[in-house]
Amino acid sequence: MLFMNIRSRIFVIGLIFLCLAVSPVFAQDISIDVELTAKKVSLGSTLQLTVTVNGSNDIDQIQLPKIEEVDVQYLGPSTRVSIVNGQYSSSKTFTYSLLPRKEGQFQIPSFNIMVAGKSYIVDPLMITVVSNNNGGPSQGRQTRLEDKIFLVLEPSKREVYLNQRVDVKVRLFVTGLSANDVQYPKFDNVGFSVGEYQQPKQYQQVVNGIRYGIVEFNTEVYPTRTGELNLGPARTSCNLLVERTGGRNNMFDDDFFNSFFGRQERRPITLASEAMTINVLPFPEEGKPEDFSGAVGQFDFNVSVSPSGVKEGDPITFRTTVLGKGNLTAIQMPSLSSGEDFKLYDPQVFEKGDIKKTEQVIIPRSEEIKEVPQIRFSYFDPELRKYQTIKKGPFPITVTKLEKGDEFKVIGLEGEIRMVEPETLGEDIIFIKRKPGRLQGTGEAMYKRGSFYGVICVCAALWLAGFAYYKRTDRIRTDSVYARRLQAPRQAKQGLAQARKLIAARKGEEFYDVVFKTIQQYLGNKLHLSSGAVTFETVHSYLSENNVEQKVIDDIKLTYEECDMIRYALADISEENMNASYQRLAQAIDHLERFLK
Repeated sequence: MLFMNIRSRIFVIGLIFLCLAVSPVFAQDISIDVELTAKKVSLGSTLQLTVTVNGSNDIDQIQLPKIEEVDVQYLGPSTRVSIVNGQYSSSKTFTYSLLPRKEGQFQIPSFNIMVAGKSYIVDPLMITVVSNNNGGPSQGRQTRLEDKIFLVLEPSKREVYLNQRVDVKVRLFVTGLSANDVQYPKFDNVGFSVGEYQQPKQYQQVVNGIRYGIVEFNTEVYPTRTGELNLGPARTSCNLLVERTGGRNNMFDDDFFNSFFGRQERRPITLASEAMTINVLPFPEEGKPEDFSGAVGQFDFNVSVSPSGVKEGDPITFRTTVLGKGNLTAIQMPSLSSGEDFKLYDPQVFEKGDIKKTEQVIIPRSEEIKEVPQIRFSYFDPELRKYQTIKKGPFPITVTKLEKGDEFKVIGLEGEIRMVEPETLGEDIIFIKRKPGRLQGTGEAMYKRGSFYGVICVCAALWLAGFAYYKRTDRIRTDSVYARRLQAPRQAKQGLAQARKLIAARKGEEFYDVVFKTIQQYLGNKLHLSSGAVTFETVHSYLSENNVEQKVIDDIKLTYEECDMIRYALADISEENMNASYQRLAQAIDHLERFLK
């Protein structure tokens, strides 16, 4: 009885303490603090802007106004709760990363913040951006970030013929900055077919007195229609390694301390070149051969026939080869047309690099055939601006008549098959058997057995199971949202098990640390939120949008408040309270598992 009285007293004291701690929330004065890590920064470095709302954490993300020539990236919120001598205070901080794109002075305009229905005005701030004197332009000239890293598209020709090869260089220039994770460029190529990129080149080059590091990408394009076509702009993305000014060195206005305490951060950036106009000319009609199929460039053409001596019905291999720089994929290779002298098979085509080959099997129909006819290859030479035709053949062959007893060769078989001799009249007749003799069963057909279908079903089931396992593992590997949701209940179960052990050990402070970590991990994985964004305010909006029961939302809110109370107030906690918190958390997770799929 005495034990029950003590526990009841502790519970009542804790409840009174909770009411005393929470009540000042509504009496707190709201104020806004805006801070820059530095007001002077070198071009190619970032600085952080923090906006802190004191007295309330019930506020969504603050939208900064547009800042001229400054790239703004939102890094996320952070919430702070403290209880000192029974006085409760809270604040919420929003952090932004600023990357200036140009030298000079720039203003962060004044903006309004709405808190609890009241508007608060933030005064404008000024930042100064100076040159980092690291390979940049000469003094007296204003420098932009685009002067330190930019992309250039360089076609080898600006006027070409239809289907003519155009070598293209895409060069990334960098000076005074560090960049990595450079992606292969992509560019608008309507009216062009594009080849594969070669291995990129890296080198340095001085341009207008400035040394640049250059990454060069080489490929080729082929215009597929006439007229003035726009090639590009080329686009690529990379990560800039920029110096971030820290807040710890404000007391030292010295470059040594700025560089010592500065830290690098990755900043994704997308670059685009200027578009280039290519004038594509049509093929001239004068002197155009009838067999011209669109080959443009400078080529060599070779033909071979083997063997040159065969017997009637034996195959001959007819090979053609085109060598040169051009759009070989679009070239229609010449081949023998159908005729009465040869039996023709469809040619096989091979292409690699600057060589394209065909192999065609032809079979002479009689011993009277003396040659394989001439073959032509026509192309347009853009340098000479006229058509060229290469003729090969005719190719003499000797065809001998098939003697009696000779064998025909069957294409595609390892061995040879003998001809069936003509049958003599009467020898192909088989007489009817008058008596069947002794009949003997040959056994039941396999497809009539039940085990046959059983094996098929087992194999099908194994294949389906394997396919399902593959799809599941592939989805876990490629779909981070699905993987995190799948991981959420398993981690929650482990956290609840650990919390149960801490209840038995009566370790209240460690228990609420585990409860807080469990609810944060579970909601972060279930709702696909980053660890820094798993606050009750953020979670509340997600759960409300998904129509989760209000009781569950209230239980989660109470769990957050209990964890904050215990972690910051260091109050004594009874086993009864820990059990209640455990049951509340377990029921909330169970409900969300059944409700949020």
